[in-house]
Amino acid sequence: MILRYYADADVREWHDHTLRLLGTLHDVHGIAVEIDRIDEQHGPLTEFPGEVRSLTPAEVYERDLKRNQNLNQTIDQTPSEAFKRYGKLDVAGNIAVVDDEGTVQWASTLPGYADGYRPGAASRTAMDFLEDIATSPSNRLCVDCLSLLDGDENFCPNCGCELP
Repeated sequence: MILRYYADADVREWHDHTLRLLGTLHDVHGIAVEIDRIDEQHGPLTEFPGEVRSLTPAEVYERDLKRNQNLNQTIDQTPSEAFKRYGKLDVAGNIAVVDDEGTVQWASTLPGYADGYRPGAASRTAMDFLEDIATSPSNRLCVDCLSLLDGDENFCPNCGCELP
């Protein structure tokens, strides 16, 4: 598995945070990471642990997203709905999960945080996805069992998940 970042996110803080999270995932968890730099806005990338390529949004769309049946099954929208907004490709800032054969299996459809988007958007943002997999399991909140918690627990009484 490879995590691919379509750089650069529009907001500098999102871009920098994405790079930090990818570095953590590579260094701590041994996950392969790479960057397709399709919209260079924030200066050179130094000391990135994976491959960095320069491509156009059209090249990325053709290679990774267009006519990708696996991706169609894992995101809510079709790739053309998710990444072509108002007739323009909008891929920069997103993250993709790529299998060993080079096929995108999943991609975020929103680059930054879910703030300002409708409820449920957190599962579709690049940042929320990266933060979730970079956080050790003991620091995650047991969302499914949240209604059972009163705030004093050290672990979830339903599933046993250790709470922060």
